[in-house]
Amino acid sequence: AMVQNHLANYYFNKWTPVTGVTVKMEGGSNVVVGSGPINLDAGERIRIGYDFETNIEDDGDGDIDMMDDDSNTFKIKDTWKEESTEGLKMWKKDYDRVIALAKGALSSTTVQGIQAESLYILARVHHVRDEMEKANTFYERACKLAPDLSPARFGLAQTLIWDETYDEAAGHLQLVVGKSPSATDAHATLGLLGVKSGKDRKGAFSNIKKAIDLDPANADLVLLEALALQQQESDYPLALERYQKAVELMDTQGESPSWTVLTNMGVLCHETKKHDEAFSCYEKAMVALEKDEDAAVKASLDNEHDSIHHKDNNLFWEYLDTGVVCTQILSDESKLTWVLQEECSHIKVGDHVQLGDVFSSEIEEINGTELKLKDKHVAPASEEAKEDGEGDKEEPANPKMKLAVKRTNGRLGIYSAISIAFNLARLHEAAARTVAAVELHKAIVKRHPSYVNSYLRLACIARDCGSLANCSEWLKSACAVAPGNPEVLTLVGNLHLSLCDWKPAQSVFNQLLEQKIPNVEAYSMLCLGNVYFNNLKTPDRYAKHLQYAADYYRRILYKDNANAFAANGLGTVMAEKADLPRAKEIFNQVREISGDSIPDALLNLGHIYLALSKHPEALQMYHSYMERTRTSAAPTSSKSQDEDEAEILLYIAFAYFDWARQTEACNNAKAGPADGHYKKCIEFIEMALKKSKRENIVLRYDWCMAKLAGANCVLQKLTRGIRRTAQEVKDALDGLQQSLPKVQMMLQWKQEGKKVPVSSTLMNTFITQCKANIESAKSHLSEEIKKETEASELRELQKMEAMEKSKLKELAQLEAQERAAQEQEEIEKKASMKMQKVGALLEAWENEQNMSQQVSEKKGKRSKGQANPQAEDEDDGVDPNATLFDEDSDEDENANDNNNGENEIENETPAPDSQPPQTEKDLFGDSEGEDDDEDNDDDKVVKEAESAPAVAPSGKELFDEDSSSDEELVPANKRGKDDVGGDKDEDGAPQKKRRVEEDSDSE
Repeated sequence: AMVQNHLANYYFNKWTPVTGVTVKMEGGSNVVVGSGPINLDAGERIRIGYDFETNIEDDGDGDIDMMDDDSNTFKIKDTWKEESTEGLKMWKKDYDRVIALAKGALSSTTVQGIQAESLYILARVHHVRDEMEKANTFYERACKLAPDLSPARFGLAQTLIWDETYDEAAGHLQLVVGKSPSATDAHATLGLLGVKSGKDRKGAFSNIKKAIDLDPANADLVLLEALALQQQESDYPLALERYQKAVELMDTQGESPSWTVLTNMGVLCHETKKHDEAFSCYEKAMVALEKDEDAAVKASLDNEHDSIHHKDNNLFWEYLDTGVVCTQILSDESKLTWVLQEECSHIKVGDHVQLGDVFSSEIEEINGTELKLKDKHVAPASEEAKEDGEGDKEEPANPKMKLAVKRTNGRLGIYSAISIAFNLARLHEAAARTVAAVELHKAIVKRHPSYVNSYLRLACIARDCGSLANCSEWLKSACAVAPGNPEVLTLVGNLHLSLCDWKPAQSVFNQLLEQKIPNVEAYSMLCLGNVYFNNLKTPDRYAKHLQYAADYYRRILYKDNANAFAANGLGTVMAEKADLPRAKEIFNQVREISGDSIPDALLNLGHIYLALSKHPEALQMYHSYMERTRTSAAPTSSKSQDEDEAEILLYIAFAYFDWARQTEACNNAKAGPADGHYKKCIEFIEMALKKSKRENIVLRYDWCMAKLAGANCVLQKLTRGIRRTAQEVKDALDGLQQSLPKVQMMLQWKQEGKKVPVSSTLMNTFITQCKANIESAKSHLSEEIKKETEASELRELQKMEAMEKSKLKELAQLEAQERAAQEQEEIEKKASMKMQKVGALLEAWENEQNMSQQVSEKKGKRSKGQANPQAEDEDDGVDPNATLFDEDSDEDENANDNNNGENEIENETPAPDSQPPQTEKDLFGDSEGEDDDEDNDDDKVVKEAESAPAVAPSGKELFDEDSSSDEELVPANKRGKDDVGGDKDEDGAPQKKRRVEEDSDSE
């Protein structure tokens, strides 16, 4: 049994050639034509060529017997995507032998493990043949016999996924990863199931992460994670990052990403507003597709496959050289005519051509060898002309240029390229390249008439451009191509809704509801609920239609309680029933569930807050709604974005108007902010008028009403005790004068029978009130002007008084500064005089100290030397030549005395020794009287000079006029009593004691 199982595995993996026959394949066909009879069964796995594997398709009889003469033709499951080819070899799997060997092993043993392996092989054969029910049966039997056989359990999970029993499949995968923690495929599949169910996204991505961690170099697992992330819009950036990581891994491994991966990357770039990167990804995807399909897409001069010429669609066309040279006819002033050297049969009127390397245009007329182009050609200036500053002039030469014609390359002929082309057209729409998008969509439906998505996009583009007739035509074409297609019917129903054709819309959505398609059914019930809710004004049908709308919304929520759109509709029903708290709660829950992805919830919340007189909150909701719709770049209805925005601006204006009206109800000083609210109301109405593309009479009347209410508010400020200015009154008067003729014109239109959605009574009342307010405003304006004039004059007088006071204050400050400067100068002067006195005292002290030092030195010398008996009391240490220096010293001192201008002192008696002053008061005297006037200061200076200690005797006081005398004074402290009262001259003056010196001659 074990040997039979091994043989069964061997033949399961082996390709057996079908001998004696070759096959022929047509491009884009699933019909195989053999060169002879082929005996094959439905579901057989075959390989045509070296890499195309598929299954034989059942023709309805369940078995294909190809032994007859006509049995050489059969159908396969997949389409041949390459070019038509003959003589291809064919291989097949010998699954019959595999089944026989596995069944033989199963019946020849009682060992449950071997039996389970045999059942597993049988299950694999049926799995490959797409016989999922039989495969599921054998997988389940194998798992019962061998619960630990992980491959069988994994196969069972795969068949359960095919049967859409996801919870049971997840349970088996949990057992697989529990038994085999390194089973990367089981981890990855379990993660995908978790993402699809949406119950535990965190756990799902955890399983995918485990699979990647087990095999980090496996790019397929990273691609699987990217595929899981792109299921939710909020994860688009992360999904794009994972795709880029997978591409990097492929590059390092020498592999190239498939065109499907590159296309998905382009879509994610498109959704994340990276348009240039998206175009690059689509271009790479197209190149990769050509390699995968091995299709040679080349343009031809004689065959124009598709009408694609726009420059933004350059992936689908190229310029081909015609081999013809042309020159411009210089005599033609229009510069549009060219002449060919020879006739060219490859061009025709309407072709796009290129002359040279730069200039391109469209052929408008061909006359033999002459061409008339659509655009004027200006030859580029030469380099020398550019250097001379003549770059803008035309080159006089007439060079010869090669003629190339634009031809499509046939890429749209590749079946799989349609999805890339469609995504590229959608990218053109998002980037506002509408012409290129329409051209590409038309080329797609021309090449593949059954491609419904392009019909729908063309209808949507026509609707957005305001061409409802073209929109209807494209939808009719889509219905003819795919009758009963849910997407087509949905778009038709939406078109009727946008036109307020309620009855046709109701019929279409009832037809969709009968199809019982889950997603389409929910959308149809939602639209039917909206139809009934928008027809509440039908006479005698209000309660019935409101109940029908609520019933449809509840039916949706009963099947899917997370449907935010149905909950939002039910909230509108509650608000219509005046159950505002419950409606508010529902709208807040819608915001929570949808993450503000449903702008209508914000708008409805704004209405609820406005009804509850919560004006700031209402304004916040309205502004949030506008920001949300602007970023999404999609209108809230079939109307244009500007029309929708104008409607929201009107809601905001009314919120300010209602806020101002309620503020005015105070009728006192608290009503002050009302004027500002009226101004904001008028501002937003004017913005709405600018956004509205058509004349809106209701908006004009609302503007006039806001002007009237604002003027009333300004005029009543006086009685409410609120300050106002003449400019405010003037603005109010101007607003009234502007609004009055507008309403009078509306009333005239009404009387002439024109359609004016405002009653004549309201307009007559407005005109009466406006005229009365104009007269009142004029008197108020004159009073305010008078008040402001008087206030201005009073302010001018006060200003002049203040300026005069300021000048007086400045003069007083200047005088004070001058006095302070004089006082400072006097203080500095006194301080300078005192410093001079201090300097003189210091100098006198130094002189006295020097004299005392000289006397002490002389005493020392006299006590040590040999004294002369006749000069016993004289100084012995004095130099005999001292008289010479004494004379000089006397002369210097006399000169100093004369230079200083001092008088000679008659009394030559030296002053007694005195100690210098030791305190600050002794040095500078008493400074408490420094603030007295100048005369008293001078007297004090004289007194201080008289009371100062005796100055040390100068040289003239020490020596007499006869400086050449050899007599020397003896210091007072060295004299005896006889000396003090000694000899006096005839005038009674004391005589100098002579010092007797021995002459050298007497020796």
